[in-house]
Amino acid sequence: MNALSAAILAVIQGLTEFLPVSSSGHLVLGEALLGTHAFANSIAFELVVHLGTFLAVLVIFRVDINNLLRVFFAIFITPQKWQSEYDQNSEFRLSVLMIIGMLPAGIVGLLLRDQISDLFSKPSMVSVALLVTGAMLLTTKFFRKTDKPIDLKRAILIGFAQALALVPGISRSGATISMALALGVKQEQAARFSFIMVLPLIVAATVLEFKDLFEVGISSNEVSILGIGLVISFIVGFLSLKWLLQLLRQGKFHYFAWYCFSIAILGLLYF
Repeated sequence: MNALSAAILAVIQGLTEFLPVSSSGHLVLGEALLGTHAFANSIAFELVVHLGTFLAVLVIFRVDINNLLRVFFAIFITPQKWQSEYDQNSEFRLSVLMIIGMLPAGIVGLLLRDQISDLFSKPSMVSVALLVTGAMLLTTKFFRKTDKPIDLKRAILIGFAQALALVPGISRSGATISMALALGVKQEQAARFSFIMVLPLIVAATVLEFKDLFEVGISSNEVSILGIGLVISFIVGFLSLKWLLQLLRQGKFHYFAWYCFSIAILGLLYF
């Protein structure tokens, strides 16, 4: 992979990580079209650009993340207060529910890591998954807008939606936010829960994959490619997340369904 290909793929990741169109699916199709893979294990580059968008989430939701971490660890050291604080402290309760919500994807990711990795080499399968994503997004047009809180049941269901999105082509943000909206959660709360909940999983996946990568070793050229991917995915991801939050407030989330359908059909015809 050269610098130009890395930049193109990083832009694709930055645009599609937060927009509900499946960043992993777009990277698979993009790599197939470009006929390029960054490393013997191409997951490495995908993880780096995911790290760039991870940093974008940290910047945009820094106040929320700081409050959640501060409250969680302040209460965590006093187990005798857990139950009462869970009932009375909304920030502590939300942080606990985020941990519960990320468990399904974490467990599935660990148990089916190799099988999921194999899907990254199957563009036709990704195209089919994009059709599923489009269908999920289209249904959000018909959900009645309410402001129900995220409780244990809703957190678990959102978590299972996130686990489904381990399949490339199934949008993580599309699946989790669509599930949250279907359960009556307000748009802004659904987005906040979705994007902050995934952060620990990104860190864990990055550590696992880069442990394997560094055991094999990378060249200086590959390091520069990773650097390009990191910087560009952060900048583009920051801008796309800001845009998505605006579209959610305007009730235009379902518009992305037609884009997913179009890309899926083109993918099926081409591959």
